[in-house]
Amino acid sequence: MLGGAVGPTLGPFATQVGVGLSAVGVILATRSLGYLVGSFASTRWMDRIAIHRGLAAASLVVAGALAWLPWARSLAALMLLVVPLGFATAGADVGVSTMLLRTHRSRAAPYISAIHFCYGIGGLAAPSLVAAWGPGRETWAYVVLAGAYALLAVAYFSLGHSGSGAAAQPSSGAHTQADRLGRAFVAALAVLVLYVGAEIGLASWLYEYVNLQHGATATGVTGAFWAGFSLSRLAGILAARRWAPQRILGAAYVAGLASLATLAAGSHALAAAWIGAVGFGIAVGPIYPNVITAYSERFELNGRRFGAIAVASCVGSMTFPWLIGRLIDIGGPIVVPVTSACLLSASALAARRLWRLRVRVGASGVPGSD
Repeated sequence: MLGGAVGPTLGPFATQVGVGLSAVGVILATRSLGYLVGSFASTRWMDRIAIHRGLAAASLVVAGALAWLPWARSLAALMLLVVPLGFATAGADVGVSTMLLRTHRSRAAPYISAIHFCYGIGGLAAPSLVAAWGPGRETWAYVVLAGAYALLAVAYFSLGHSGSGAAAQPSSGAHTQADRLGRAFVAALAVLVLYVGAEIGLASWLYEYVNLQHGATATGVTGAFWAGFSLSRLAGILAARRWAPQRILGAAYVAGLASLATLAAGSHALAAAWIGAVGFGIAVGPIYPNVITAYSERFELNGRRFGAIAVASCVGSMTFPWLIGRLIDIGGPIVVPVTSACLLSASALAARRLWRLRVRVGASGVPGSD
């Protein structure tokens, strides 16, 4: 819900702090910067502590930052709040994924898909929560989310012992081979950086893109995007049991590019906005969890490697939504789908490179990249 609320509140935040729409887009980059630092930090302590305590602490920090957002009256104050918000959100994301991996280990892929389905559900609900406050009060939705995070912290504290420390470490030779930053690893990171840039870029600016051209229907179109995204993630849980990641991703990239072309070609047609937004949500939903599955086929997943995934995602979410915001003043709303299409195309090329790389398994049985 927190991620889904960002797009519908960019305009209200711009009004609240007295800046233009393109200028307020800097908070997307600032939040992602905090997320980047939090990803690096959490990879070190999530493998060493009782994770539920770290999750509770992260939730309290998020709650505190969210509660103050409606009171920020300058862009600088807004940026100061979203840095710790991004930092703590990264700790929560990496911590939850690490808990799943400790519990389910090699069978974790469907559960990772289920977590990303929950992200879609939150994104679907968020625009309605924001709209419920009425014009001029949209940012007060963050106070509700602050209360929810505070309750979540209490729930985490009430959990039993979640264990500390990672699984037994392999020998030093196996550890070196498993951690090698080979071509497959770099290709997978490139897929994530570019895909997340396309997804978050469109998701963050879709509301404003539709609002600038079609007015009040922006809430409905944004909600429809998240609905398609959520249903796609749900279907992806079942699809992951039947088809290889390559097959799922190939169809997802083709459908995603077709949807963005529809969104761009019919920028002044409301029907095209609906079709393009829903189609894009349905198309790209399975991409992220299937890239994670591809990771698991090549590398053992642990807190540190999930941290690398989080960092790659953060680079994409920090760089490209900010870039779209800067380009809107130059090229107009059409920049949103066009830039997303360029990023998705580049991600597809990186994915193709990833599939062509074979995995070499050494005598120790630990996979490394060729």
